[in-house]
Amino acid sequence: MDIAKLDRFMQARPAQEEGVRWLAPFEPPLVLEGFAFFEQDGAYRRLPLDSDAVFSRAGRAALTELGTNTAGGCIRFRSSTGRVLVRTRLAAACAMHHMPSTGQGGFDCYLRRPGGAWRYAGPSVFGHGETAYTAALWSGGDREEKEFLIHFPLYMGVKEVWVGVDADASVAAPAPRAVSGAAAVYGTSIDQGGCASHPGMAFPAILARALDVQIYNFGFSGNACLEPEMADVLARVPGLRLLVVDAEANAGPLGCLGRLPAFLARLRAACPRLPILVVSAPLGPLEAQQPDRVAQKDAWRAAQRDAVEQARAGGDANIAFLDGRTLWPDGGEEYTVDGVHPTDLGFYFMARGLLPVLLPYLTEE
Repeated sequence: MDIAKLDRFMQARPAQEEGVRWLAPFEPPLVLEGFAFFEQDGAYRRLPLDSDAVFSRAGRAALTELGTNTAGGCIRFRSSTGRVLVRTRLAAACAMHHMPSTGQGGFDCYLRRPGGAWRYAGPSVFGHGETAYTAALWSGGDREEKEFLIHFPLYMGVKEVWVGVDADASVAAPAPRAVSGAAAVYGTSIDQGGCASHPGMAFPAILARALDVQIYNFGFSGNACLEPEMADVLARVPGLRLLVVDAEANAGPLGCLGRLPAFLARLRAACPRLPILVVSAPLGPLEAQQPDRVAQKDAWRAAQRDAVEQARAGGDANIAFLDGRTLWPDGGEEYTVDGVHPTDLGFYFMARGLLPVLLPYLTEE
């Protein structure tokens, strides 16, 4: 069945490009965020180019590929434009079986009017199998100056991207972030954003809007293995004020969770005063029905809590533990796609639960 032939409202319509001016995200007054090493490497990627050989030698080439996924990247600017378009060339076609293309390979847009809050403005809609597309993110039409926020795809590499605005529109730098510096989230597919319907619904993106802070996304799908080399990369992130470590969902089943104390010690040696929050995994609704699985996850949770308590007993006052099971009310029964990966609702509750925990770390003095 071709739904586009039956329902015209589900068609991917070509964007109207007449009268559009195209802007590069990395050129002022636009502000590019979420790529900690862009100034060094000039590439839309989360890991530095010089780490590729390091991870390859360590047998962790998967991290190099996942590092090209653009989760956490965003573009910010102010403009009087009546429409916002995006023109992009992706690294590959979208082909995930349980995550929509709008989340895997799409951009999305939020807007904020003077004195207002961020409002969702729309996703990029493109054809199945397309690796290059032009899409309208927002076409509200009004010419009041407002602030725009465009999120990059969660599970895709981006070769190039341009932002389109009305040719006669003003374009200016966005308002400064309310919180200086940045936070970072290191972890699994859940942290990367699987399986949000569009990029702005990944919980790090929700938190970035709520806290008005830049958040780097170091979620590596299926590959949060607490490598010492990864600790070294995280220690290089500029302006870092808080690091969230959420590795259980991968490190536990892969037998790597025992690396956590050494991983934390390596981070602490490089960043003596960096606040670190270790978060255990939620208990998925399907897992909760398996007593053996619950017992295993209880043990993994206890191991993480013990690692944090041992660090604190050794004099580290800047590390804390959060029980991730508190993030999904009622056991997360309706919050996942497959019993593990959150829907937008699952991400919303994760962000809501994390917000009051992160806020004290990021409150400006």
